[in-house]
Amino acid sequence: MNKMVSLGVLTLCSVGLVACSGNNKATDENKAENTSTSQKKKEGASFKSDTLKIDMATLKIISTEVLPADENLLREKPQLAIIYEVTNNSNEPISASTVWIACMGLTQNSEKLTVGMTPQDEKFTEYTEHQLDDIKPNDTTKAIISYDLNNSENPVTLKVTQGMAGKELGEKTINLK
Repeated sequence: MNKMVSLGVLTLCSVGLVACSGNNKATDENKAENTSTSQKKKEGASFKSDTLKIDMATLKIISTEVLPADENLLREKPQLAIIYEVTNNSNEPISASTVWIACMGLTQNSEKLTVGMTPQDEKFTEYTEHQLDDIKPNDTTKAIISYDLNNSENPVTLKVTQGMAGKELGEKTINLK
């Protein structure tokens, strides 16, 4: 009798282990599928025609302008002002400046340019008043950023990456004249 009970318990345990093992296979297949999908999304990042596309956002450069030094506007050096728009492609709020800073870097004569004071010119008010606001999912906003220039003659190189340490997606030369 004890042998029969032991055999029954052993059989139930074996069936239970086989059932659990089958679930792991399905889970492993789902993990592989999710990894493949994730890699496809990351490979889709690009920078073409002044437009950056990454998983979380789409950023389009609208215009650039060289601003002369002007103490009245708190601008000690000439600046390159860049007006851009960001569309939130994610499910979480993001800010336009976060996307820009994470993906864009500017150099002039091989020297990294630093972000300058936000332009105080009245004509830029529509871009500055909401520039730090969060962008809701599927919404778009326009913003502005400026960089202090070494000079107002030599071109600036904009290097675009897929995030702070991401792969290079391209570059654009911005002629200042």
